[in-house]
Amino acid sequence: MSAPPAPRHPVPNHIPVELREAFATTAGRAIPPHSPYQPGDAVQRHGYGGNPPGPRQTGFRGWAVATVGATILTGITTSGEEWWEEWGFLHPAGEPVDMWDHCVCCREERRVLLREHHARQRARGAQLGLFEVNR
Repeated sequence: MSAPPAPRHPVPNHIPVELREAFATTAGRAIPPHSPYQPGDAVQRHGYGGNPPGPRQTGFRGWAVATVGATILTGITTSGEEWWEEWGFLHPAGEPVDMWDHCVCCREERRVLLREHHARQRARGAQLGLFEVNR
């Protein structure tokens, strides 16, 4: 007696063609309606250096696909890797970068924002360092 085939998830049209098979075969069951994310929603997980190695340390962007527990979602990253994460740690993809957050995944975007912020401060004549005087 063989096991029944794993159920396939319906694939939204906005998922890239090369990732549709990974999306359809990701583990889990249907996401409940009360979840903040539904199948196909673009999400991101910010990564922090103190977290265990893997996606929690590096961060990722991807799509929610299914659920494997009360608050644990599964999905695929933009590179096709499967992830499992509590929905409280996920954020909608495309949100503005928080200039004061210290995640490793948004470092380059944050660097640009900080340069612009410091340029505005200099233009107003703010002192940026202990010995720096701007006139």
